[in-house]
Amino acid sequence: MNTHASVVVIGGGVMGAAIAYHLAAAGVRDVLLLERDALAAGSTSKAAGGVRAQFSDELNIQLGARSLEAFGRFGEEIGHDIGLHRVGYLFLLSTPQEVASFEAGVRLQNALGVPSRMIDPAEARRLSPLIRTDGLLAAAFSPDDGHCTPEAVDDPDEGGR
Repeated sequence: MNTHASVVVIGGGVMGAAIAYHLAAAGVRDVLLLERDALAAGSTSKAAGGVRAQFSDELNIQLGARSLEAFGRFGEEIGHDIGLHRVGYLFLLSTPQEVASFEAGVRLQNALGVPSRMIDPAEARRLSPLIRTDGLLAAAFSPDDGHCTPEAVDDPDEGGR
């Protein structure tokens, strides 16, 4: 048994597994991934599975956009379907402060290549017919966002559920 590793990654959730994978792909030969339970048994398995690039700060927008790209290639690159559905992400806004905040976020997202946009309540209702528009001032939407099966990203045996 090896008693040395160049890199030790603690946590076998989606982030830890991705870090270990990319280190190995970059040529690091002795990467050790430590997980106290089964892969993806922690917060990854409890996640709702939303994947998006609609954030208010540049770093999270870029991380979200790169994640969406990686998830889009996941089946081809890793050979496993994670159930990615790019159906969009809709934020409903009911206060002037929320609208102003999301307008600024959408401007930054657009500057970074994310195709998000502000929409009116009627368009939000067309996109999601079950919502109520009473008190709704606006919404923010990005068609590239969506959802996947979180535990399938880490554990091939969990895919397709």
